[in-house]
Amino acid sequence: MQVVVTGRSQVINSRILLCHECDLLIENQEICETCKVQCPRCGHVLYKQKHNTISRSLAYALTALICFYPAVTQPIMILEMLGLSQQQSLISGSLILLREKYYVVAILTFLSSCLVPLFRLLLLTYVTLSITLNYYHKSLIWSFRLFHEMEEWGMLEVYMLGIIVAVVKLLSMAEIQPGFGLWAYAALLLSSILATTALNPHEVWDALLDRKTREEPC
Repeated sequence: MQVVVTGRSQVINSRILLCHECDLLIENQEICETCKVQCPRCGHVLYKQKHNTISRSLAYALTALICFYPAVTQPIMILEMLGLSQQQSLISGSLILLREKYYVVAILTFLSSCLVPLFRLLLLTYVTLSITLNYYHKSLIWSFRLFHEMEEWGMLEVYMLGIIVAVVKLLSMAEIQPGFGLWAYAALLLSSILATTALNPHEVWDALLDRKTREEPC
């Protein structure tokens, strides 16, 4: 069964595709570059071919890594109430929860807001940089799989939403000033989202399988 393809006629290699809406397996050997691929049964858009996605995703991932350290160590907000001033960062917030004996919450907060996003960025940088440099190692395949498996554990967006809710609730009780960590965190969040959305997984898998075929002996 053939896929419905709209776009220019410059051909790239492709393999079996799976429709995530109706679970139809589609085999097609020729798919146009910079085109939209649709399922022939339900019409769901399987993916849109983008230009130079690996290099753009690498650039965004490196930007996010640069922003990561100030985002988690610098104060996110500064609270002034009754003459007292207090400032908190992502790491200090987890330490406060740990000090108050909320061990599970502290561990989950640290994992979802710091450790998992950092590890996913490192995995994405490793994979995209290796493809860009035309380097192949067998760990690249499981690294990219792990990158997708850990997606549900990275909750930068949820933490940002929590910050916004906390600011709204505290505005009537204290004077709040944004810290440098808040701007770094916003840049980290934006760069991470762009690094993920700019990437075409089909292009990555094609590149990895092509290098695996060339590197491994017959």
